[in-house]
Amino acid sequence: MSYIFYFIIILILVYWVEGPFLIFSKSLISRRKTGEDLEQWLEEFKWAGRRGIEVSGQMPQYKYYGEVIDVLLSLARKLGGSYQDSFLYLRQGLQSDQQFEKKVSELTWGVYLQMALMMVLTWVFIFISLKIVNIPVRVFHLLGIFFWELIGVALLPLILHLLRVRYFGDIGKLWKILFILRALQKIPISRSEVFQFAGVKNITQIVQKKLFPIVSKLKEVTERALKLGTSYEEDINYLMGELRFQEKWYFELFEKRLIVIKLLLLSVFFLPSYLAFIFLLLGDLMDLM
Repeated sequence: MSYIFYFIIILILVYWVEGPFLIFSKSLISRRKTGEDLEQWLEEFKWAGRRGIEVSGQMPQYKYYGEVIDVLLSLARKLGGSYQDSFLYLRQGLQSDQQFEKKVSELTWGVYLQMALMMVLTWVFIFISLKIVNIPVRVFHLLGIFFWELIGVALLPLILHLLRVRYFGDIGKLWKILFILRALQKIPISRSEVFQFAGVKNITQIVQKKLFPIVSKLKEVTERALKLGTSYEEDINYLMGELRFQEKWYFELFEKRLIVIKLLLLSVFFLPSYLAFIFLLLGDLMDLM
């Protein structure tokens, strides 16, 4: 029954990785439940009276959405006005994000279950084989196989984190800028203040090549608005549509990469464990002869 013990260890590891507490503190990998809480908060939020806009401290923080809402509420306290249209657009983006997170969660759990199943089958085969052939196998060899499989399990959340940063880190920065620009386009403050609140100067930190056309257009739009004082509403709406298209493309790419990662982890860390035991068993058998 020792294989049951290993199966329980795998379940504990999976819960530790996917449970309510985070391995990484990065906002890019916030839990899907937090996003649902923020969506409910947006749905229930009311602009009537000043009491509503003073409760931002109770707002769930999720990715860049929390930062954008904090900026809007801060401006509402200072300048007044309502940002209901901006909140509605944020909810639409948040819903798309939740659908993506749901797909990723399902795929991730599928990978963990396949890992657990292969690990259980491997150790069932190992223990049954040892009882049948009655050959003593060095314990540290078995421990080596076990910890090699654990490395495969531990690598998955790390790889997912790196992929999220690579594919969605700069997209989050752009969304934050565009959401704030769209929300403040009709507020009676200077263009320079609007761009300062939005953090337009930070677009130089964006390094994803697929986003360079959007960054270039955003620079052009903001520079023209500063020089001529023209409206940038249509340009921002166009850029948001373009960024939504790029984000969807990255979502699909992320899902495909996750499938490839699953195959690599299973083939590198779990299938070789089975083969390694066969070679170890044959080696110990040769020593006895």
